[in-house]
Amino acid sequence: MSVVPGDAASLSACAGTVGSVAAAVGGLSDPLAGAVRELSGGWSGRTSATTRRRAEALAAAAGTTATALERVGVVLQDHATDLAELHARARRVEERAGAAGLEVRHGRVVPRYGIAGEADAAGDRHRDDAAVALQEELDAITARHARRRDWLLGVLRASTDELAAVSHALRRG
Repeated sequence: MSVVPGDAASLSACAGTVGSVAAAVGGLSDPLAGAVRELSGGWSGRTSATTRRRAEALAAAAGTTATALERVGVVLQDHATDLAELHARARRVEERAGAAGLEVRHGRVVPRYGIAGEADAAGDRHRDDAAVALQEELDAITARHARRRDWLLGVLRASTDELAAVSHALRRG
């Protein structure tokens, strides 16, 4: 189990799906706006004005929704790429720890279980120095992951709020 949680491949697939939905929704905005313009030429009256106003709002909402979804798709893909790189860095730390007679256990670089060999003060000192250096690198990796995850969650919350406002405005009329 990696010290960096998350599945970059699934996140990338999600980003692709969000991007596809953004393109589909965005493709509705212009045709709907064009249909509303055509409608205004041959139909007048209060019902026509109300219908046109609602359809224009729907076309604008489709554009806003598509833009928000496109932004989320890009952010998800960027995060997936960054997550894959963090996974690779964490694997390299684990490999280097193994080569130094250490292991990563519960996010900490520690000596392996069992007997490591003859008592050797210089070897122990070298292993301790390696453990400190690897732990610093591992801490930097997990800190970057936490910062990126928190930023991503902020973007998703902002997008949720934006789309909720669009939805509320459409329901309100």
